Amino acid sequence: MNRPTTQPNCLHFAVLALLCTLCAGASAQTLIRSMVPFAPGGPSDSGGRIVAQRYTEMYPAENVVVENRPGANGVLAARALVQAPADGKTWMFADGALISVNPSLYPRDPDFDADRDLKVVAAIGLQPSLLVVNPAGPKTLGEFVELAKKRPVTYASAGIGSTGHLTMAYFGSVAGLQLTHVPYKGAVPGLTNLVGGQVESAFNLVAGPLPLVRAGKLRALAVSGNRPLPELPGVPTVRESGYPEFEVLSGLFVVVSSRTPPDIVKGIEENLQRVVDDTRVHERLRALAVEPARMSAAQATRWLSAEQARWTKVIRESGIKAQN
Repeated sequence: MNRPTTQPNCLHFAVLALLCTLCAGASAQTLIRSMVPFAPGGPSDSGGRIVAQRYTEMYPAENVVVENRPGANGVLAARALVQAPADGKTWMFADGALISVNPSLYPRDPDFDADRDLKVVAAIGLQPSLLVVNPAGPKTLGEFVELAKKRPVTYASAGIGSTGHLTMAYFGSVAGLQLTHVPYKGAVPGLTNLVGGQVESAFNLVAGPLPLVRAGKLRALAVSGNRPLPELPGVPTVRESGYPEFEVLSGLFVVVSSRTPPDIVKGIEENLQRVVDDTRVHERLRALAVEPARMSAAQATRWLSAEQARWTKVIRESGIKAQN
């Protein structure tokens, strides 16, 4: 008795070919680790994830994975970046403070120097800060200044050297105010105590206090940027309120190891500029009150250099010292 011969059919071949294609595609995809030096949920994390997702969609051969590595004002993540191979496959979504503030605030570390070891690839966005008070406090920036000239006014921040700390210290020096710094371990605890009345004011990146202002739990007095916010009609800038030289913006940047070859840096820069130009990225960043910023590596480096000069002066004149 003859047994039937089993012949592979066309469907078997099609499935096999599809599996081979998928495996080949998966193995060909480049994995890019992009570290965020802060805990999940902040502007750097949220903005970085927006860009990472869209970058992967626009360049499917490259999968950008965000990795949170908080600690030491960004230095832990920066050290990990510098220790990784300088092949363009490890990035960091960093705020400008890592380069413009930390070198003046912390002693030089022989194992890590931001000016020496980091290369700015491109800017993603710029975000102003918002001066907010408890609703029982001053109703205008003018009233806030009058109060702070009579007695020390407390203000919360996310810690020594944070954007909120330095922005308020800078405003205090410009306006000649008496201010008492109350540092917290993050922006959220400080805002919580501000709502509860344990502290009187704070200068925070807009995305943090904005929902509380909209809910009536905090009052916004002024914006640190160069124009009012569409989200808060009627809230003036500090410049409009009588301090024409005052403007503070916090930037979000992509940086790599300075050892990365120039041609690789240029390729990442060009790709990131296309991503930041994307309409969907614009919409999602602006929902966080982050204004997309199309800066080249050279432009971003110059911007950060000017910021470093400004904050070095503020830190020195205010006598700000890092905690041991």
